Amino acid sequence: LAWTMAPLDGVLQLDEVAADLVHESFVIDTQDHEDHTFCGVMFDVECASKLPADYVEIQSISVRGDMGPITVWVCDGSHDRGRFHVDKSLWTKVYEAIHAPSPREFVELTLDEPIRMALGERRGLYVHSKLPGDDAIVYDNQRSLITFEDRLFKVHPGKAHLSNRPFGSQGMWGSAWRNRREFVGRISYGVRWRMWR
Repeated sequence: LAWTMAPLDGVLQLDEVAADLVHESFVIDTQDHEDHTFCGVMFDVECASKLPADYVEIQSISVRGDMGPITVWVCDGSHDRGRFHVDKSLWTKVYEAIHAPSPREFVELTLDEPIRMALGERRGLYVHSKLPGDDAIVYDNQRSLITFEDRLFKVHPGKAHLSNRPFGSQGMWGSAWRNRREFVGRISYGVRWRMWR
């Protein structure tokens, strides 16, 4: 009688897989005053934990509006450095899909690959629609220095984009960018806690 062993690949990879799992998940909601709609919003997020976290990982972003062809982009560091907001080569696209209008309900945009941020790291996010007109994505006027903050995560104010061309510099009325604007929506993220040994 010949004995065969079951493959151990899965068992041998458990440590490796477990090292990439988040321990806890959260959904944040920003304030929604329905101040404006246009083609996009660019803002920073930060892993600002005072708790022992290894990293946070953004899994999805939810927005509302007339939607259309939506893309989500991320850059290393803040978006608000020099001409970062108009240089597409400094950004990585992490989501692209066409969505039906949803002016009242948030639509979840699950990222192709989660955005991982180490403790203290800050990244720029850019949510954009190619839909012509000015109703694609809802955003607000800036009301405070921080748009949202919990024990792990901060959302910073940013700028609105008035061009339906991603990173475009011409809007309907001159410059395509409006400063002192805030993201309206939800961000789903997970946290990997630092394990004591």
